[in-house]
Amino acid sequence: MDLYTRIVRAKLFIDDHYASPLDLDKLSDEACFSKYHFLRLFKRAYNKTPYQYLSERRIEKAKEKLLHAGLKVSEVCEEVGFESKTSFTLKFKEYTGETPAI
Repeated sequence: MDLYTRIVRAKLFIDDHYASPLDLDKLSDEACFSKYHFLRLFKRAYNKTPYQYLSERRIEKAKEKLLHAGLKVSEVCEEVGFESKTSFTLKFKEYTGETPAI
């Protein structure tokens, strides 16, 4: 049970810090595992890698901001933690099937 609690703690960390630069080292430290062991356990628990989960979380937040706040795509991209508008647009289309343009 302790293993699961530590994985959940890392997932909640992603939920709270999705807009920050996060990497496998930081997330595995949060869960107190080696990064490769953490990666295996996270994938087993959630059927996706931490990076896939982080990307999905960022896209979910971007959709909320685009729909409700009426922000520009470049502003949303920055607010949710993507480094470039291009990578944001590609990932948004991959997850939603649509472009993020308003």
